[in-house]
Amino acid sequence: MINFQIFKDGRQIAFEQENNFFKNKIFQTLFIFHGLYGRGKNWQTFSKKLSEKENQIVVTVDLRNHGGNDFEEDISYILMMNDIVRLFNYLGVVNTNLLGHSMGGKLAMVISLLEPKYVNKVIIADISPIDYENDDNLIINALLGMNLDLIKNRGEADDVLSKYIDQKFLRSFLLQNLEFVDGKYKWSINLKAIKKSLNDLRKFPHIKFVDKFEKEVLCIYGEKSSYVKEEHFKIFEKFFSNILFHKIKNADHFLHIENPLEFYEASNKFLNN
Repeated sequence: MINFQIFKDGRQIAFEQENNFFKNKIFQTLFIFHGLYGRGKNWQTFSKKLSEKENQIVVTVDLRNHGGNDFEEDISYILMMNDIVRLFNYLGVVNTNLLGHSMGGKLAMVISLLEPKYVNKVIIADISPIDYENDDNLIINALLGMNLDLIKNRGEADDVLSKYIDQKFLRSFLLQNLEFVDGKYKWSINLKAIKKSLNDLRKFPHIKFVDKFEKEVLCIYGEKSSYVKEEHFKIFEKFFSNILFHKIKNADHFLHIENPLEFYEASNKFLNN
């Protein structure tokens, strides 16, 4: 079972304490899927704030080979979808809302198209249902090339990574996956499996003979981001018949961090309208 965290009343709670609310129709649920190299904890502040709304449950998920989950040999959108469906069934989830950023956004789209019976509304954060060029080899090779036996602290890890990656924010984001266990550092993310599947993760699965998703979809994207462009809108409309677009000015790919207030307000309005 993949790791997940549940937020209710602005706090994180244990599933065992209140394990019936997923079957209680008075609660609205939202599942959040992070991006590549991310983890559910990235969305903790957002989840706490959104779960302060009455009768709203927010679940953050650590996707396959991320967030300290047991390492699996392979990773793909179909495998991740199957993981999530098993989680839905385990929790007794029906008619839930989805929010996915980047890789998680593609996963949310795949679930809504192939397993629509589980899904209500969908928020897609700065990703399109298209194939992107694989420009992540620098990142994955830099992480795999680090000799963790020589790393004594996070500062040293950042210094090593800075030789390959200039952006401080991106280095900090990546190094969140570095954990100190039993006196040494190790990766909590399965870098080898990700590298093997990186080309496929940059693509959108070729889904044929599937009905359009008829329920409401919101795509929130950054004005400065190259991941969602206006020429992609018609591609979205091939899959989603009821989609809206919200542009966040002066924001790039990590729009939920660069402008968290507008991202929250757009998401909250859409979910509760």
